[in-house]
Amino acid sequence: MSAPVTSAYRLRRSTSRILRTIGLPLLLLFVSLIFIGVPFFMAVAWSLVEPNNPWSYPNLFPPSLSTYPWEYVFKYTEIIQAMATSYALATSATALAFVLALPTAYAIGRYDFRGKEMIRILLLVPLVLPSMVVALFLSRVFGFLGLAQTFEGLVLGHTLLGLPFMARLLSTSFEAVPREISDAASNLGASELVKFREIYIPMILPGIFAGSIFTFITSLEEFALTFVIGTPNYQTIPTILYGFLGYHFVRTNAAVVSLILLVPNVVLLFVLDRRLKTGGVSSAYSKL
Repeated sequence: MSAPVTSAYRLRRSTSRILRTIGLPLLLLFVSLIFIGVPFFMAVAWSLVEPNNPWSYPNLFPPSLSTYPWEYVFKYTEIIQAMATSYALATSATALAFVLALPTAYAIGRYDFRGKEMIRILLLVPLVLPSMVVALFLSRVFGFLGLAQTFEGLVLGHTLLGLPFMARLLSTSFEAVPREISDAASNLGASELVKFREIYIPMILPGIFAGSIFTFITSLEEFALTFVIGTPNYQTIPTILYGFLGYHFVRTNAAVVSLILLVPNVVLLFVLDRRLKTGGVSSAYSKL
């Protein structure tokens, strides 16, 4: 190989290495800023707009800032009670989804039986149905059962919506447990209950954590089901948010409520990401 050809080849390799080490991270950072940073900045900016001096074209930034939208939301809406209801509802739905999904996920993940794939598909049905359709169906059923406009009915409805996430992550986490470990425990005389308690549960903890976060966030952000089944007795953060997004669109107040809803979810997702990096459920997470 001649010297000019060798130099060109080395130049291409060095250029490619620079693009991989610097160019790709910069591109990812730019995309993240566009799709995450800009909407977040806009929400913060709109939540601080002075009502008497509105932000409109051609102003690139708000002409004046004020905390009045925050004061209005906390003074004239039931946002505090809605936050308490939202977090109590999400916590209850997550716990119930875990209790219901655990035996089903264990059976799917550790045993082969007829109809296994059909059960997998049925578990995912609530994900493909519009939440308003599910809400209208459940409102009719809950009306007969006396669960409409009750906290218990809301918990059951939110559990139904979050159950696919919990069941999917737990079942794939059970599948990821090496069968050799279970066989070794059986050879040592461990019963199924002992294996479940001492082997499976510790090894699927990241899956439990991930399923809980997804179920919690799904419940926290659910509007249609809460609106149809819970109002007027119960309000959550999304129902207050959509109240400002109705016919009389109040962008500043909607931005405040959206930030109240968004920030805890972002924190939970960062916690989930760090937990998944240190856990053994990455394969289960990728199969969601």
